[in-house]
Amino acid sequence: MTTTRTTLGYTLLAAVLGYVCLLLAIGADDPEARLRLLRYWTLGGAATFAIATPHLLLPDPQVALLQRLNRSPRGLLRHQLGMLLPLVLVLLGGGVVLAYVDPGGWTTALTTKTRWLLTHALIVIGVAAYGFERYSGLGPQSQAWQEGTQGGWYRSLRDETGGSFAAPEGLVPALLTTPRVFGVGMLFLIASAALEPSQTALAWLPGGLLLGWAGLRLARRLPQYDRAFYATHAFYSEVFRSAGGVRASDRTPIPYDAVYWVPHRWRPPVWASLRQFDRRLPLGRFVALGHGVLWLLFYLDVAPAHVTVFLVLFLVGQNAASGLLVTSALAPLPFQLGHQGVRDWIVTRAWVNLRWLLPLALSLGAVALLDPAFTPTEALFWITLDAGLALLTAALFTLAHEARYRRRFA
Repeated sequence: MTTTRTTLGYTLLAAVLGYVCLLLAIGADDPEARLRLLRYWTLGGAATFAIATPHLLLPDPQVALLQRLNRSPRGLLRHQLGMLLPLVLVLLGGGVVLAYVDPGGWTTALTTKTRWLLTHALIVIGVAAYGFERYSGLGPQSQAWQEGTQGGWYRSLRDETGGSFAAPEGLVPALLTTPRVFGVGMLFLIASAALEPSQTALAWLPGGLLLGWAGLRLARRLPQYDRAFYATHAFYSEVFRSAGGVRASDRTPIPYDAVYWVPHRWRPPVWASLRQFDRRLPLGRFVALGHGVLWLLFYLDVAPAHVTVFLVLFLVGQNAASGLLVTSALAPLPFQLGHQGVRDWIVTRAWVNLRWLLPLALSLGAVALLDPAFTPTEALFWITLDAGLALLTAALFTLAHEARYRRRFA
């Protein structure tokens, strides 16, 4: 389940990032504009790895299995690198699109485009490696901060000024690592930009040095990598719980009171369906991402045809996701039909889909107010289409599941 969810997340991220990079690359009218886009892409990559790396690595859901298997330090390193590699590949794909998509001259200046891509890709990979090295071995240092054997300067500063992070002291090293990783990436990007005009052959050197430096630090830690791995995981699992953090497995998906907007007759099955759905696929974050991309498309003033295609795919996708509820594991047929009939299950799943209608109305309504090219009539059309798709997909899934089963024994 976790693997499927992660794959879907990276697939959506790759699609969104690729599409945005495609629009930006098409709009790059000259080589300097393309170079600026690659620099912004590098800066965004540095920010991504500075923030996302600890969330990808900690806590590791497979740590209990790894302990039983007694993986070697090299095996643990490969395991954690595999957790970060998909994000690296997704971001590099965006860089390839920015570098080579050029409708005005696909084959012109290929050497220059390749050199620019290599220069900035080395920095992105170098920041990823440096951030990985810093975060993956943070456990012993964080434990020392928590015990008070390190971080005296921070406690002195806190006592003198009264200012501090709103987090346990053991988390402060991680909070300080985030700007450090981003700052290193920005520093090496500036160095590369300084070398670009005068020493084009050496512009790749900052990224190469950063990647080599991070690789050397990892190589030095490799013989005792297992010690840092287990210490880091144990500390952050403990401190997250003691600080009031809640893991996904401990979180109550949806309380009953949250479905107050559903009529009483269908409220219990809608609530149960939403709880099951949220355990399988927390769709809210993907819907939020979709609305963010929609706003970006309007902000970039892309062609209406692109907006139309995106909205159709977006609405179909968010409504078709309710098909997860008609599997034998989540909807055993004798149990389903013993609680309510086919028509009621159609209404139930329609309400499950309609929970995204209000966010869509608010999002499109705001766009209609701010963008003269998008009228309230168009917004109403898409809202009506979403409601229709909610009912249509609910009917199709229920007819293919409960209704088909009942006809077999009619």
